[in-house]
Amino acid sequence: MRLPTLKKSSEFSKIRNKGDYFKSPYFNGYILKDPNEEKFILGLVASKKLGNAVERNRSKRRVREAIRTCSLIDTLQGVRFVLILKKTILKVPFIDLKQDIEKFLSHEK
Repeated sequence: MRLPTLKKSSEFSKIRNKGDYFKSPYFNGYILKDPNEEKFILGLVASKKLGNAVERNRSKRRVREAIRTCSLIDTLQGVRFVLILKKTILKVPFIDLKQDIEKFLSHEK
């Protein structure tokens, strides 16, 4: 299953400016309710500070998989969120990452 993603820089900026902030050891998250949307929309930011292209892509794949396997994924409707990944995400066990993402997603409830 492919996750719906944000594409435009203006969409990322809107969520960062108007959304609620959540801080984690592995990422900074912004979440914004959007009643016009049927599903959730995800935006991932992995800057060059994170590492080379291989490390950035690996971290994004791990986060997408953690979101895809999250138990709360079916309950998210009309939510847009952006995750800004930190360097610590490369060394964290997958289970801890998944728990942190579930905590972030339940933050909206």
